[in-house]
Amino acid sequence: MTKILTGVKKAAVKKPAVKKYTIGAAPKVVKYQGEKEVILINGTKSSTALKKAVPAVKVRVSRGKSYDPNVVMKTNEDVTQYFRKFFTANKVEGQEQFAIMYLSRGLQIIGIYMHSIGSMTSATVESKLIMATAMQLAAENIITCHNHPSGSLQPSDADKKVAQMLTQQGALFGIRLLDNLIITKTSSRSY
Repeated sequence: MTKILTGVKKAAVKKPAVKKYTIGAAPKVVKYQGEKEVILINGTKSSTALKKAVPAVKVRVSRGKSYDPNVVMKTNEDVTQYFRKFFTANKVEGQEQFAIMYLSRGLQIIGIYMHSIGSMTSATVESKLIMATAMQLAAENIITCHNHPSGSLQPSDADKKVAQMLTQQGALFGIRLLDNLIITKTSSRSY
């Protein structure tokens, strides 16, 4: 693994002494001790400094535990049913939330991620984070879902722009945006 960090100092590595063996003698097995990796940033050992220097998306995948790998998302109703687990009635009426369903090529669920929780009228969407997570999960398809606390099923101009942006960015990485859902307390709409 290559590390490129400003001010990183490499720790000196001691090489074991070379031993000569005579003919006929069985060579001794040399066991190497695993050394703990030490990273020095600006002269200090710090895992928190490393975390600040190199941000990363952490993805937790629990295949077969949370999602049945045999279930295939065939219809809008199937997708809506799974998203309803994340958008309870109280959450749907409270704040706008934006979630992503990551799917395999065969349309099995790899994961569902609650991307953002916003205000009464909007939620922030970071397309870079959505695509980074999709790539880490090796997802080939995604479906977005968000709620409208107002109860309206009409997509806003901002909703349409986000869908267009995700479609364009996904095309660069071979990730298809299959659908966008808006859900309310009692119904849903695909756009």
